[in-house]
Amino acid sequence: MKHIHLLSTDFLNLEYNAVDDILISTWKGNLSNAEIKQGYESISLHLKKNFCHKLLDNHKDVRGLWAELADWVALDWYPRAKAAGLEYHACIYSTNTFSHLSTEKAIEMMQQTGIAQGFEDATAAENWLKSF
Repeated sequence: MKHIHLLSTDFLNLEYNAVDDILISTWKGNLSNAEIKQGYESISLHLKKNFCHKLLDNHKDVRGLWAELADWVALDWYPRAKAAGLEYHACIYSTNTFSHLSTEKAIEMMQQTGIAQGFEDATAAENWLKSF
């Protein structure tokens, strides 16, 4: 089995690709601040639990603006995720303009202290992670 199912909620699914050492988060919907924080805390937990170094963070189906939490993701969560083992973070942009802009803002801030990259499609993001 290549993917191990870790978590399912109304807004987030987590799987672990043990072969390629990639934690896959798939977000969906119009997220509240509490859901975003809860989801990213779950990601940190599973990064550490699985000794995982790569995150494929899929925002394709996220709707709405969450720019006010971009600072929290980049400046609070990201350093803790790196301490938990995260080395490479690939994020798939949402098809929603406002969510896309929020994700871009977070990635730009994360790139100042780590290796984070935004992508338009999942295949390119996954291939980038597999290159490490």
